Amino acid sequence: MARIVYDGFLLKVVVLVQIVFSTWGYLEPPYSFFMPVTYGYTHAILIFLGILCIAKPKSSDLVMMYFAMNLFTILNDIILLGLYQPLANNAIERLYSQPATRNTYRFALGMCIVNLILKPVVCFILYKTYLTRGGELPAELCSITVGNGNGNRYDNLDSSVEVASPHQTVDHTTQQV
Repeated sequence: MARIVYDGFLLKVVVLVQIVFSTWGYLEPPYSFFMPVTYGYTHAILIFLGILCIAKPKSSDLVMMYFAMNLFTILNDIILLGLYQPLANNAIERLYSQPATRNTYRFALGMCIVNLILKPVVCFILYKTYLTRGGELPAELCSITVGNGNGNRYDNLDSSVEVASPHQTVDHTTQQV
């Protein structure tokens, strides 16, 4: 029971932190080209999935959807920052002489970057939450790292199998089973 309470508390903290940094990162001064509407939509969907994960504490599928959306927003944030930050820097830092607009832009940019830095930590927490809720890795992923290559995880070391040296062949007709 304590594990479920801990899981729920940690998930609530993750969603709350994402709400705070997403709203601070989406602060948009007037006439800004900083972050497009796509940033707001993807983070709104991400927060909605987080709230659904809190509302349904037994569902591992929702946590996996939240995890996948978090991975997508990492890629999306990198692309959006790469595309729109130079435009915003040119428009706000060079053209505007108002310090309040520049400061709001700098704060929003900093919060977007902090949010992006925290997302891999959130992915790790979501993965652990997925496992505690009963989620499993696909069998194909397990057989890649564990096993003897033919899908069998157990190598029988007690069998009397002849091993040929590099310059010899093994006679299979005389081998006893």
